Amino acid sequence: MKQELRYINLSWAVVAVCETDSFTINQLVHDGSVEQAVERYVIGYMAFWQIAFVEKERLVPCEDETLRASARRKIARYIAEHPPVECLPRFYIVMLQQPFTPLEPDGMTQVYQV
Repeated sequence: MKQELRYINLSWAVVAVCETDSFTINQLVHDGSVEQAVERYVIGYMAFWQIAFVEKERLVPCEDETLRASARRKIARYIAEHPPVECLPRFYIVMLQQPFTPLEPDGMTQVYQV
């Protein structure tokens, strides 16, 4: 089964989605954009698993492209060090400069796997 990594830039996080032949991110989109669908999914996931309770209005936008590139590299390193056992749909999330989450010295959170 073919597996591809697709990065989605949210205003406050970088999300990587492992797409497979049987699952593509476009399947989540019913109305709106891919970014809106991913954001709804991620916020719901974080609340369900009590990672963070996020109110969309309180998210701090981050427009730092250097930080976004670092987040993509951080996710790629995480996946290389923790390869998935099975090719299942997976989301990897790194939040950027959010005051409600514990940040590492680089201004990002750890990689969360959904």
